[in-house]
Amino acid sequence: MNPGKSPASWRCWLVAIGGFLIVAAVRADKAAAVGFVVPVAAPGPQAAADRVLQEAIDAAAARGGGVVELGPGDFKLTRGPGDETIVIKSGVTLRGQGYATHLYLDPTTPPQPARYYPVRIGTESTPASNVVVENLRYTGNNAKIGGGSIMGFNARLGAPAARLLSSDNVTIRHCWIYDAQQAAGCAKEDPWAYPTPERQAAQSRNWQVCNNYMDTCGNKMVEFCEVNGGLIADNYIFNASEGPQVIFGSRNVAIRDNEVWYTETGINISEGSNHIRVSGNHAEPMPTIRPQTVGIALIFRTEPAPLHSKISDVILTGNIFRNQTTSARCTVRFQTRKEALSCSYEGLTFTGNVFDGDVQLLDKTTPARTTLKDILFADNICEGDILSVPHNTMASSHVVVRGNMLRKAGACTLQASGWVWSENSHTAGTLEIATGAADNLVRNNTTTTPISDQGTATVLTGNLVTNPHNTEPPPLAPDK
Repeated sequence: MNPGKSPASWRCWLVAIGGFLIVAAVRADKAAAVGFVVPVAAPGPQAAADRVLQEAIDAAAARGGGVVELGPGDFKLTRGPGDETIVIKSGVTLRGQGYATHLYLDPTTPPQPARYYPVRIGTESTPASNVVVENLRYTGNNAKIGGGSIMGFNARLGAPAARLLSSDNVTIRHCWIYDAQQAAGCAKEDPWAYPTPERQAAQSRNWQVCNNYMDTCGNKMVEFCEVNGGLIADNYIFNASEGPQVIFGSRNVAIRDNEVWYTETGINISEGSNHIRVSGNHAEPMPTIRPQTVGIALIFRTEPAPLHSKISDVILTGNIFRNQTTSARCTVRFQTRKEALSCSYEGLTFTGNVFDGDVQLLDKTTPARTTLKDILFADNICEGDILSVPHNTMASSHVVVRGNMLRKAGACTLQASGWVWSENSHTAGTLEIATGAADNLVRNNTTTTPISDQGTATVLTGNLVTNPHNTEPPPLAPDK
């Protein structure tokens, strides 16, 4: 011990040193949390931003990942000789300053027929994972340039050797995305191979597209192809040709709390998708939709390929599906394409939704190749009809229509066989069981006029007829 210092002085000195070390450690932890940051100032509308952006991305990727932080202003992209302008690499976050940071493909770009990715996640042969795109504005200028497909933020693996690789942990959030053929998504070439075990094992994982404003697309606004684990949530989607889609065996994906305004279809559950949850969405046609367009708010469908397909284990709850704009007024439909060998739609649960148009529990395209199986349609509000077809037109089994409020004026007609139609409230009409329908269980429903039964072996029990226009109070019980 230094004889010039008292024990108290030594204690104070040690406390001071300890405090300094703690502060230094905290600062080091914060620095590590921030990671490697490459700031990039906006070149402005007169200069191309291609080189400065790619150099910043490459620098962050070379350090094992980091943030490319874009300043406010214009980042004009030009069309390169390949199929992309810039490529986001693994571990890179591309972050702007909100709406003020604007990336866009030069609108004077000459058209060409090939698909083009101004901002691409990975390449045809090298996937990128652990990528974030956030807090910026992007304009594809697809409508102005034309001649091809100008994409948004997409990963696509096209090289044959890359089709058994995956692009994982990708997040696109808090962005404004305008005029892209597709705003966000991932895909692979040769998608018809998706049912093979090798492709199933190589699905991309944990894609999240959340809290974005998306305006105008010519295809699917958000498309998850061959994805295992994903989230499409809290997006405002406007003027989409077709809204969010899961396809080619995608599974374990939630489509949640999106506002979707479309010109063709709203939410698409397609080709082999399974274990999908659709909740809290609002899907409705654009006011400018052509009246002759079918304009389906929710569609289950196959692709035009010679495959035996299955779409299964889908839960739809708490959604609003609207279509009062087109002449078809169709809110739900199944479509097995003519090229498909067959499709079975199994294990679908519809609960607590609002449908203000017709619900078509049928396929009008190739019903002989379509099967509905294990369908629960319960506790929904339906303004339109619930449509079915005879069993010799389309196979269906274990279909339960239960506890719904059916507000269509007049009769709903049950043409299928072997269904359970129970505990529904026909608030302004009744149920008709068509000639040829057989072995249906119809019980405990409330209708305004008696149920008409022209079917065979129908079990009718416990149904109640009420007069909704009768406002007279019930008679008093006589005095005893």
